[in-house]
Amino acid sequence: METERILVSNSLQETLWRLEEVRQGFRKRSDAHVMEALEWVMARQGLPGSYSNLFLPTERDFSQGLQLLTGERYPSRDALVRHILGEEALRTLIGWNLRSSPSVAEAVKGFDRILERGGKTGHYCCYTCTTAFLRTLAVVRPHDWEGILEKGLDGVKKARTPDGRWHGFPFYYMLLTLSEIDISSAKAELEHARNRAERLLRRYRGKDRTSRFRALALRSSLNAI
Repeated sequence: METERILVSNSLQETLWRLEEVRQGFRKRSDAHVMEALEWVMARQGLPGSYSNLFLPTERDFSQGLQLLTGERYPSRDALVRHILGEEALRTLIGWNLRSSPSVAEAVKGFDRILERGGKTGHYCCYTCTTAFLRTLAVVRPHDWEGILEKGLDGVKKARTPDGRWHGFPFYYMLLTLSEIDISSAKAELEHARNRAERLLRRYRGKDRTSRFRALALRSSLNAI
């Protein structure tokens, strides 16, 4: 049976999520299809309207709004869509070992400008954008990235709620983020969420994208402690 294409040429969001499904083993891999998708993503770097010279979402992305890998939905807000998908694209390309490509190098310079705003506090604009910022920071690893992460995670700690969540932050997206940050402050936040994660894990056994990535976030958070 022929492998489904990864590239969805009218959606940066869908293309990125399919690439992550391949990387996690949730979707069959074709090297040709993966490279086709990665090259298309790289070609969107710095297009007019891109956030801080990152990667431009498509008109479909703007009209439909954002749905994160872990299922959290947001209405069509152009700045949020540009910012989060731009950063997720940068993170994706680095994850596929394309950091040395010219488009990624230019995007990293754009991320440096984002650091000028978020680097002082580790917080960026809103709860969801802060999560994406920390998630990308841990992969880009600019100068003093650990110090900036510590500031951001201190803000996460202050947002703890008694039920194992964090006020305002998207729970599953934050779990996925924290599970990929190998520092003690991140593990402390995962410990805060441990009991809730253990209770929720049995809930997500489906094969749809949201179920798979929520289950991944829960398992990874528990394994990282």
